[in-house]
Amino acid sequence: MDAQAAICKLCRRIGRWKLAGCLFAVFVLIACVTGIATPGNARRTTASEVVKVVKAVTFQAPGRTPTSRSHSSHSSHSGPAGTDTIHVCLTSDDADLRSAAVVVRSAYTNAANPKRLLFHFITTPELAPTVRDLFSVHLADIPLQVHADQSVQDRIAGSIPGRAKTAKVRKGLTSIFNFVPFYLDWYVRVNGESPPRLIYLDTDTVIMGDLGELQDMDLQGHSCAAVKYCLQPLDKYVDFDALRELGFNDYNPKACIANRGLLVIDAKRWKELQITQSIETWMRRFADSKRILWKSGMSQPPWLLAMKDDFLDLGDEWNCNSLGRDKMPYAEALFLRDNGFDHAAVRKIGAVFSDDGGVDPYVVMCSDKGKMLHFNGGVKPWTWQTYYADHKLPLCALPENMPENFNFNSVVQVKLFCKLVSFVNCVDIWNSFISEETACALRDYKQEWPEEPTWIANMGEKVAKEEEERIDREKARIQKQELQKEELKARAESQAKILRVGELAAAAEAREREADMEREQLERAEQAEKSGR
Repeated sequence: MDAQAAICKLCRRIGRWKLAGCLFAVFVLIACVTGIATPGNARRTTASEVVKVVKAVTFQAPGRTPTSRSHSSHSSHSGPAGTDTIHVCLTSDDADLRSAAVVVRSAYTNAANPKRLLFHFITTPELAPTVRDLFSVHLADIPLQVHADQSVQDRIAGSIPGRAKTAKVRKGLTSIFNFVPFYLDWYVRVNGESPPRLIYLDTDTVIMGDLGELQDMDLQGHSCAAVKYCLQPLDKYVDFDALRELGFNDYNPKACIANRGLLVIDAKRWKELQITQSIETWMRRFADSKRILWKSGMSQPPWLLAMKDDFLDLGDEWNCNSLGRDKMPYAEALFLRDNGFDHAAVRKIGAVFSDDGGVDPYVVMCSDKGKMLHFNGGVKPWTWQTYYADHKLPLCALPENMPENFNFNSVVQVKLFCKLVSFVNCVDIWNSFISEETACALRDYKQEWPEEPTWIANMGEKVAKEEEERIDREKARIQKQELQKEELKARAESQAKILRVGELAAAAEAREREADMEREQLERAEQAEKSGR
């Protein structure tokens, strides 16, 4: 072992010493090495090597393992990483805690200094005790606090207008907890104050990068940082005709949006600019405008309008998305061909082209170096067996820093521009951060049968239909009985009439006979009278 390696190794082992003591040990060891070396078989340690050693001791925190990922270009300094606490926030009212556990575990696993991390899980007052108990067992090695505040929930609920429930938006987007990320500093307090920086993560993500980069970067005066997403312009979310009717003409309809799956918030700046209050104002405008102000999403548009493009771009590596989508449309499938996929590679990974040039299943390329993997889409790793069991699973380029000793269900290697690239099921990347025991314990089995409401509704419809048919049959029976009664009555009346007619006819015949007899008697009397004369 050469001098530099020996010194670095020793200093890492004695990392608990004070810096002065460690530096003293460095120079003692250098002196020993240079003194022991013989002129014939060793070179002397140079001054530049000493400087390298001192830098290694000074800038590498004790217990910190080097990361293969470079720090962001927005880093506020090029010296040692910070040592302050990193406050990481997740929000959900979902009783199924598997997805949140994976976010926490992956972020902790891939942190350069995991001891800096403190996680905050924000949920409902009803769910909070259960979350606290389960996470204390299944994430026992990770610092995590659970927060709930009914008063904040009530405020958020009051800002969501009634028309939001009638607008054409996906179910769940009007949930209170879809808006909670804008109120993080209302929930998370340290000594009565919000931490200076808060990092928000969606619960359908896997963190492969070091969150310390986000904590230590300079936000350059912005209230928050997010990933710019230019495949969707602002007018996809906002109706600009309605916006202009309100007098707002200074928004660019083709401006890139920001993805809200990851937010780095400067709490002080956020409060100074009153971002939360501005979002609430936009929600009131949405409620009061004659036209529906935004046409896609519910919490994303007011945030984009409140931010007005005033955010720091984190870079695409912090939002490798679409891991939960099942198919690639033609426009996105072009990306595969541009990155070296030929027909053989497509066949080898088991994908197929549709008639319109799309690809099934979705293929994610950015996952090899992505620092945040986003499972947006319907194929969620914790529910795919319920909803997508008969579909092909999305495929991901194998991440460079996967957990060791994890066995993938399948690994396929293909050559892209003469370089071997490994692909796995995206779901397996997610599974690598949760054990079967933890997944079983954190699962909400009440959600296992999402068909049940449909079944109950169908049963209700069936019962209602059967009851309607029964009522119709009963009405028909009664109607038939009434008709039969009417028929019998008419028949009786007819018979009575016939009898009466017969009686009248008989009476008429009798009277006619009597009249005939009287006539005969009169005629005989007249004849007798004539004969007597």
